Amino acid sequence: MKKPKKINSIDLLIEKLAIGFANTKDFEKLQESEEGQKMFDFLVKSISDMETFESLFLNYYIPASNKSIVDSWKQISESKYKHLLKIKKEELKENLYETIRLGYVGLFHKYESYLKALVKATDFLMTDVNQENNLLGIEKYCKKEYGIEIYKSHDLFPITNRINYVSICVKHYDGLPTKIPIHSDFKNYDKTERIKLDQSVFKSDIDRLKIHCELLLTQLITMAFKQYFSLDYETIQKSLKPELKSKLETKDKIDDIKKNFDLVLSDFRN
Repeated sequence: MKKPKKINSIDLLIEKLAIGFANTKDFEKLQESEEGQKMFDFLVKSISDMETFESLFLNYYIPASNKSIVDSWKQISESKYKHLLKIKKEELKENLYETIRLGYVGLFHKYESYLKALVKATDFLMTDVNQENNLLGIEKYCKKEYGIEIYKSHDLFPITNRINYVSICVKHYDGLPTKIPIHSDFKNYDKTERIKLDQSVFKSDIDRLKIHCELLLTQLITMAFKQYFSLDYETIQKSLKPELKSKLETKDKIDDIKKNFDLVLSDFRN
């Protein structure tokens, strides 16, 4: 019996990006121009970096930490001086927890790189439309429309807020859950002990972050189109295909599209 062919993660990634940008007529520009190709490569790299990062921690760093715990405990258990040692096995897990805490720091940095790449790619695809209609780039439009700085928007989303919280605690508070205000997920933690999260929780948070990244791609593209569709219908009509301009239901369809914008972008409403 033949083994099922392993899915190429890069192929899957590019297909997802293509679906996400499918409604953007100039998606081909990401392959046709040198600047566009670099932008697309950077976006792919940002997401694949996250996949590689996940693999490194789950398949190498964390197993290595677990092995060190087993080896150390074996050495202690077999030591002829073990009666002098007051070390509990749980105490040896600190290296594992430290590895996972550092994983959250790296994970948030990967997310920041992805967000920057996504904003640049979206703006690049909308360059002609924005210039023709004197529209703003994503960063400025998000600030104007929602009062939100896109590169500081992580607190809007539960998973990026959580990952950033752990990251800040590790970088600035020695891993202690003492940042004010304390994150709701950690309010019952002992404030004198460093945050301890196991591998399954870490993996779950990575999976949630990847789902969020896919959603964010849709949201930023939607935000770009929301600004465009906020123009008067006569302006929008000029850019429509001839066969659509003459159809009476075209305006109704555009109105229906507008109604969905607020639902897709509800995370950005304070």
